[in-house]
Amino acid sequence: MAQELRALESRIEELEIRLNNPRMMTPLQVCDFLQISERALYDMKERGDAPPAIYFSQRTVRYDLHEVMAWAKQKEVGHV
Repeated sequence: MAQELRALESRIEELEIRLNNPRMMTPLQVCDFLQISERALYDMKERGDAPPAIYFSQRTVRYDLHEVMAWAKQKEVGHV
């Protein structure tokens, strides 16, 4: 029962995140969402270890919220 409650709480949290954030995010919004600096995001991009980006032009970059969440989930360690 406790495990089912944790799963339900996790799902509710995920839905709240999706509801309270734009689907298409700018790099700055991604940094705010992940609570990292812009420099950290660009360092991750240079290493090839950043959320997938959508390039509409050289200066117009967006990130899909769902892709950012999936990428962040892959980084999780020590989760039981």
